[in-house]
Amino acid sequence: MLPKTDLHVHSQFSPCAEDVTIEKNAEKALRKGIEILAITDHGVVKRPRWLAKYFHELEKVRKKYEGEIVILSGMEVDILDDGQPAVAADILSNLDIVVGSVHRVDPSRPLECWYKKMKKALESGWLHVLGHPTDAGWRKIDPPVEQALELLEIAKSQGIAVEMNSHHKDPQPNFLKLAVKAGIKITPNSDAHNLREVADHTWHIQLLKRVKIDPNEVNWFREEDIQKLL
Repeated sequence: MLPKTDLHVHSQFSPCAEDVTIEKNAEKALRKGIEILAITDHGVVKRPRWLAKYFHELEKVRKKYEGEIVILSGMEVDILDDGQPAVAADILSNLDIVVGSVHRVDPSRPLECWYKKMKKALESGWLHVLGHPTDAGWRKIDPPVEQALELLEIAKSQGIAVEMNSHHKDPQPNFLKLAVKAGIKITPNSDAHNLREVADHTWHIQLLKRVKIDPNEVNWFREEDIQKLL
């Protein structure tokens, strides 16, 4: 059984999003049986200008759905070349969930660039969830087993969850198999940029079936793990 969560969802505060809003996302998630939803818009600069409006809207929707669904504050933050977050640390400390993602790599050496960014970010431990781990700006990364295992062990030691991301159809099957075998916490996220994607676990279930992973054998990132962050 997959956890009734979606910890990576965009809203009207992401310029690349389509018909989503915080309120519409909550309505859709509630209809789909989701119990914990995180609104994680893109953080690409030190101090995003939309934050005040974001928190105002978030609190309004939280009050409307209080007792029906838990709505967490969050952000999908770009991982910089040195592994540090694009957003200031004092801002991240006020969020419930921080998703760290690599969105850009050097096209002349994508694997090397991806690996260095990932390793530094995981070691620094500023993120809670590793976003679309083997997809860097829609470029698929297929790391050698040794590299993948090294990164997964660091994530495990830091208590960082790895997401299954239906928007990017990621991670790569081999990476997912290694993560599950290593006992890494896994979270089934949508990375929704439109309402159709919000809280939809169809792809996650299909991928697990395709790679012959029993959902009951996955170390899911569940409500009790999320509560430790709050």
